[in-house]
Amino acid sequence: MKSKVELTRYDQISSKYIEHVNRNNSWNNLYERPYMLSLFDDFSNKTVLDLGCGTGFYSLYALEQKASSVTSVDASQEMLNHVKGKDASGRIKLVNADLTQGLPFIQNASQEYIICSLVLHYLEHWDGLVSEFYRVLKPGGKVYISTHHPFGDFLVHNKESYFDTYLIRDTWGDGDNSFPVNYYTRTLEDLLKPFLNSGLRIVSITEPQVSEDFKHLNEKAFKYLSKNPAFLFLVLEK
Repeated sequence: MKSKVELTRYDQISSKYIEHVNRNNSWNNLYERPYMLSLFDDFSNKTVLDLGCGTGFYSLYALEQKASSVTSVDASQEMLNHVKGKDASGRIKLVNADLTQGLPFIQNASQEYIICSLVLHYLEHWDGLVSEFYRVLKPGGKVYISTHHPFGDFLVHNKESYFDTYLIRDTWGDGDNSFPVNYYTRTLEDLLKPFLNSGLRIVSITEPQVSEDFKHLNEKAFKYLSKNPAFLFLVLEK
C-alpha cells in the first residue's frame, strides 16, 4: 500500500462528503444506490457486513430489512460516529479498521452477505481483502460490490494509457464545498483477477445506465451517465 498521506482522509472531509453524497441529485442517489438496492436479496434474519460503510446508508437499510446482525466497518471514526448518530436502535456493530489489514475481527463463515459499495478503488491491492471475503462468508453467501468502472476512469481522467495503474488525485464538489479524494485506476483485467482467483463464483457483472426517473433531478448527470460508464457492479457467491 502507498503511504497514508496519499490516501483519502475521510476523518478530515467527513462533513463535506456526507453532505455531498446525500444530495438528492448526487450520483450516489441518482445511480449507485438505486441499482445496488435492486441487486440485494432478502436480508431478513441474515448477517450483513458493510465494508467501507461511509454514511451508513446500506447498514441502515439492512437494519430496516430486519437483518439479524449488521456490522459496519470503516477506516474513518468520523464516518462511524455519523452512523452511530443515525442508528437509533444502537444495534449496528461499528468497527474502526483499515481494510488493507484484512478482517481479523470477523469469524470464519459467519456472514451471509457482504456489501462493499464504492470502496475498492481506494485500495491499491485487492487480493488479500477478496480472500477475506471468501473466508468470512457462509457457504452460499454473497458479496455485492460497486466500484469505479475502469473505462469510465480512463475517459474522465484522460489517461495517457488505459493500461496504467496509478493513484488519481481528484476533487469532488464545488467551490467551498469541494474536497480532495485519491483513488486508484486499473484495467478491467486487473479488477477481475482477484475475484477469479478467490474461489468465489461471479454471479453477475453489470454496467447499468441511469434510470429515466432521475432526469429531472440532474439533467447534466443524466445525459452523461446515459452514454458513459461510471460504476461497475458485481455480485459474487461462495
